[in-house]
Formats: sequence, structure tokens, C-alpha cells
Amino acid sequence: MRVLVIGGVAAGTKVAAKLKRENRSCEVTILTKSKDISYAGCGLPYYVGKVIPERSQLIV
Repeated sequence: MRVLVIGGVAAGTKVAAKLKRENRSCEVTILTKSKDISYAGCGLPYYVGKVIPERSQLIV
């Protein structure tokens, strides 16, 4: 089976991971606008509040 997941933030990566866990032979491709697959969205307030100085520190 081949699956295209559109969107690479929390829901997209969760679906892709679940598909691979359920069927190791499944070919999963994630399509996202960003060059980064996922980021720590819960950390955004720390970045905005300058507790985390670099946006790159939110990238997973």
C-alpha cells in the first residue's frame, strides 16, 4: 500500500507513524509546505517569550 499524507505537523506525522506501525511494508510519503517535518508547537510561547532564543531549537 502507498499513502500520501498531506500536512506534516502533529496530525500528519501521527498518521504516518501509525500507518507504519500497523503495516511495516506500507510506503508513506508526507507532503508539507515547510522544509521541517514537525516542530514543538507547545514550545512556541517560550520562543515568543524569549526563553528559547532560537526558533531552530523547536525543530524536531
